[in-house]
Amino acid sequence: MCPLRRVEGRQAGPSALGILAPPGRRTFLVLRPRALSWDLLLLRPGSLNTFREVPFAQAGRLAHELLQALRYWSQGASGRVEEVACPEGGGFWVRVCVGPFTLLACDRQPGRPYQPWMFPDVDTALSAAAQLRGVLRPPANIEQEVYLNTLYFAP
Repeated sequence: MCPLRRVEGRQAGPSALGILAPPGRRTFLVLRPRALSWDLLLLRPGSLNTFREVPFAQAGRLAHELLQALRYWSQGASGRVEEVACPEGGGFWVRVCVGPFTLLACDRQPGRPYQPWMFPDVDTALSAAAQLRGVLRPPANIEQEVYLNTLYFAP
């Protein structure tokens, strides 16, 4: 049994994992672990920290593909959460690679543009990565709620 259980957004609890596409002609794909204070944004292929903008019409398909990749990961397919030294130095990023998707942890500040979250040291980044692993790839005995919100967006 897959520990990821799809629910409707209005039924999702405070520890649910959301896959969101904010409205707009072009948008970003956001992976939101509600229990954590940051979001993950989809990166452009081959990019270290440039977010992938997509036409809104494609966002729903990508959200479903990301959910499927997370399900495959929970069933043993490849995926990882990793700490990455920032190229400019001074801190670490936390990145998730699952299926063809690469996402970067970003500070969640309503009303402000997303920025990569720079963790000050490797221990803080390792702790954040461990928390993310528990949400994105929960143990088989833990059921993680997942919801998709590609039509109606509220922070």
